[in-house]
Amino acid sequence: MNPPRPTNAPVPPTAPVPPTAPVRLAAFYGGVFLALGIFGPFWPLWLKDRGLSPQDIGLVFALGTLAKLAVTPFIARAADRLGRRKALLIALTFAGTAVFVTFRFADGLLAIALITVIYFACWGPVMPLIESLTMMTRGRRPFDYGRVRLWGSVTFIVGAAGMGVVLTDAPIDWIHWSILIAVGLTALAALTLPDTRTIPAAPGGHPFREIVRLPGLAPAILAATCVQASHTVYYNFGSLHWKTSGHGPDLIGALWAEGVAVEIALFSVSAAVVSRVGALPLIMIGALAAVLRWCGTAMTTEVAWLIPLQALHALSFGATHLGIIYLLTERVEAARSASAQSLYAMTLGLGMSATSYAAGFLFAQWGGGAFLAMTGLAGLGVAFAAWALVVSPRDAGPATPLKPSSP
Repeated sequence: MNPPRPTNAPVPPTAPVPPTAPVRLAAFYGGVFLALGIFGPFWPLWLKDRGLSPQDIGLVFALGTLAKLAVTPFIARAADRLGRRKALLIALTFAGTAVFVTFRFADGLLAIALITVIYFACWGPVMPLIESLTMMTRGRRPFDYGRVRLWGSVTFIVGAAGMGVVLTDAPIDWIHWSILIAVGLTALAALTLPDTRTIPAAPGGHPFREIVRLPGLAPAILAATCVQASHTVYYNFGSLHWKTSGHGPDLIGALWAEGVAVEIALFSVSAAVVSRVGALPLIMIGALAAVLRWCGTAMTTEVAWLIPLQALHALSFGATHLGIIYLLTERVEAARSASAQSLYAMTLGLGMSATSYAAGFLFAQWGGGAFLAMTGLAGLGVAFAAWALVVSPRDAGPATPLKPSSP
């Protein structure tokens, strides 16, 4: 890929990374996932309350996803060319908060769809940018990425569980206000983010093309995408499948909580795990765990088996996520890090969207047998991970902290 600018190129002035940088980054992740914890399970209820049909709701989410996929590469490229992340994160989160306010006044499918498109365009690039900023900052003042990222998992649980409790007595419109508060807190957290900068990427070129040409990176991205997309039947229909099998909401909630708890446990020791195992082997481990998990979930609903199967979430989701984030950091120069993270985010977004669409038909036809299709998708992830391991450079060992960019 194109080399970064020469070392005598102007570098945006950057303040020293403060000792509190991990806390500031964790607060931002917390805000993002607090909003997602409410938005994912409950926003469709708000849309239904506004008169939208299931088909309308599906269309709204599809348009939002398309907007996110269309805008993200341009924002990522702008971040790389500027050598800055914080300023864009502030602009995007404040703009997204302002746009979300207007849902209060939206009436009808057209208005809601238009606002959704603009909102997703603002918030779509946020995760790739914060992942890039986090790993860049980690290179200047080393810390455990997983221990920062796990606070997103914690607040996701708080948002999902808390909103469920609130809605037992509160009107549906509280969903809008709760999400608005969460995205507003995220915008405020953006103001405190470390302003870590890097040498601006050279203008021109084709960053995505250059990134995927790095040995082993394209199949690794595809492997992680297949594994994460294989979770869609679980995300969308796991609770319904277990409820149909006779399990109560208390047990179902406990199974979901177990999955997030083991994910948090892995994230809390992620630096040691990645250092010992290596980023790319972690993706392979995650893929193999997903094959085992979905095969088992398709075959049984017995609690004695579901408990260990849910524990595999630490690997099927957690190990895969850590592997790809660290791998992109290892293989791609800091000046292209936003493009690398956005490329993965876009690939994953397309994979999740397509699989989510197919999952509805699969579950309607096969019920729990739909998990067998996810076993096949995870198996494809194993194949891509094996391909990546074969073609990757032999000296591409365990992940190491980023080297600081030129001051």
